[in-house]
Amino acid sequence: MPSLVNYIIYTFIKIDDSLNKILEEYDRPLRARGFKPKLSDSEVITMELIGELFGIDSTVGIWRYFNKHWTHLFPN
Repeated sequence: MPSLVNYIIYTFIKIDDSLNKILEEYDRPLRARGFKPKLSDSEVITMELIGELFGIDSTVGIWRYFNKHWTHLFPN
């Protein structure tokens, strides 16, 4: 049985690969203004997906969970 950390890493890789394939079809970046975000889109989607899997319903709750338990995977 795979460990939770392996599942999170696998999920991130699948999301990142899929998102990159989707974005290749666009000729412009998703964000053109404002400051550069600390987390990538793939990191945010992974965190939201895993958080929902654990039954954490709020974005703040998901952020707190990952900040407490998985900082080494998402250092920013």
